[in-house]
Amino acid sequence: MSETLKPGKSFVRARRFDGVFFDMDGTLIEPLLDFAAIRAELGIASNDGLIEAIAGMPQPQAHWCSRRLLEHELGAARRANLMPGAMEVLRTVAQAGLKAALLTRNAQEAMEIVLRRFSLRFDLAWSRQMGPIKPQPDAVLRACRELKIAPARTVCVGDFVHDITAAKAAGAVSVLLIHAARPAFADQADHVITKLPELLGILGIA
Repeated sequence: MSETLKPGKSFVRARRFDGVFFDMDGTLIEPLLDFAAIRAELGIASNDGLIEAIAGMPQPQAHWCSRRLLEHELGAARRANLMPGAMEVLRTVAQAGLKAALLTRNAQEAMEIVLRRFSLRFDLAWSRQMGPIKPQPDAVLRACRELKIAPARTVCVGDFVHDITAAKAAGAVSVLLIHAARPAFADQADHVITKLPELLGILGIA
C-alpha cells in the first residue's frame, strides 16, 4: 500500500543501491583491445586469461609478454573514446550520492591515462597492481569495505564474464553491457543492457 502524504510532508523513496563499480575497457571506454590478436602474438591459448597465463610463464618470457601487453593497453588507453552516455551516467551517479569505483584488469599506467584524458573522478580506482583481480571477488569485497557499503547494495557493471563472476562471488548485483550479439554467458548476469544509460533505470536514479 502506498503511503498517503499529509500536507507539508515530503516522501523520499528508499534507495536500493549505495554504490556502483565500473569496469573500464568496453564499459566506460571503447573496447579497442583485440584480445584474440594479443593472445596469438604472445602464444597464449584462447581459453586462458592473458594476465594469468603470463604470471605462469618463466622469465624472460613473462617479462617480454608483460611489456607487449602493456604496450597494447597504453595504446588503447590513448586512442579510445568514452562509451556513449558514460559521462552522463557518471555524473548522475555522483549527483544521486552513490559511491563510484573503477575496478579494471588493466595496468595502472593505462588506467591513469584514461582518468586524466577524460577528467574522470571515482571514490576509488584500482588496477591489477592493487591486488587480486576479476574474476576473483577480492577487489569487489575490498572496495565495499573501504567505501563502507554492503555488497548486496552494490552494482558491478562490465562487458565480460569476469565481471559477472566477480560480482556474484562477492554477493553484489551484476550488470552486463553487451555491444553486439548476446554472448552465451549473458544469462549469468542479473541484468543485461545494450546502452550504458540503461544502467540508471536499474539503479533507480534515471
